[in-house]
Amino acid sequence: MTLPSSVVKFRSGDDNCAADLTLPPNYAKGHRHAALVIGHGFNVTKEALTGQAAYLAEAGYIVLAIDYRRFGASSGEPRQLLRPPDEVEDFRNAITFLQQRDDVDADRIGIWGVSFGGGIVLQTAAIDRRVRCVVAQSPAYLIGRADTRELFGAEAFARLLLRLQQDHIRRFHTGEGERVPCLAQVTAELLPVMPGDALAEQFVRRSVEMFPTYKYLIPLESAEHMMNWAPMQLIDQIAPTPLLIVTNGGYDIHHSLERIQEAYRRAGEPKRLEILPYDSVGLYIEPGMGDAMQRAIAWFHQHLGR
Repeated sequence: MTLPSSVVKFRSGDDNCAADLTLPPNYAKGHRHAALVIGHGFNVTKEALTGQAAYLAEAGYIVLAIDYRRFGASSGEPRQLLRPPDEVEDFRNAITFLQQRDDVDADRIGIWGVSFGGGIVLQTAAIDRRVRCVVAQSPAYLIGRADTRELFGAEAFARLLLRLQQDHIRRFHTGEGERVPCLAQVTAELLPVMPGDALAEQFVRRSVEMFPTYKYLIPLESAEHMMNWAPMQLIDQIAPTPLLIVTNGGYDIHHSLERIQEAYRRAGEPKRLEILPYDSVGLYIEPGMGDAMQRAIAWFHQHLGR
């Protein structure tokens, strides 16, 4: 399932963010539609959101799938540097962009994010009251430092801290930091930004093949910013904005069900948690994708209308 989209750009900080704008089949000129901003996960690009955008547009929404600054078709240096507060600002500026359109109902804008983007939308909803409804799918890195240590293990985490210190000094002297694999299995020689298993590595290899702007090597500095990131601390501030968390309940080393359940307990009402019977990649392919998106659509219909 695909729908035609057009590439638009909006200002975010000193950069331009690129986004795919998809209009619903029932689009009518002169009518103000509800709209959604959707964002991708760790080191992915907007092209990975084509399926999700189609589901949401078919359901009647104007959909803006964004590339965060420094990623994909967006501008910004250094390329592929993750800095979560910037990604929150990218979401907020995307909302402002939509509110300026004469075909968008400025009071009916929701947000959706997956994995690392799931954490981004949680914090965005906590600090921006223009968000009228939020769906976080398998939100990751809810307490960045603790999640990083858990993924690396104590010995590799200690090595990571030393490497990050060395990289900080290197950037001071040269202006350029080390680049490492975005995701890989940790070895004595290799420290990626995010540890992975065989299933996650297969997902990354497929992304490299499918998405032309996807880059395997990213700044090591990203790991430092991820460790300083903790949207769990603000999740109780989302209420009274309606919050839906959709997550997979099967095998997954990156999206801890226990952490997600803890986040859900901290959140205020109205809220809903949907746990689906899939593994770590199951919600990115059918039938899991459709299962997850139908739950998101029902939540948006309930709180934004059609």
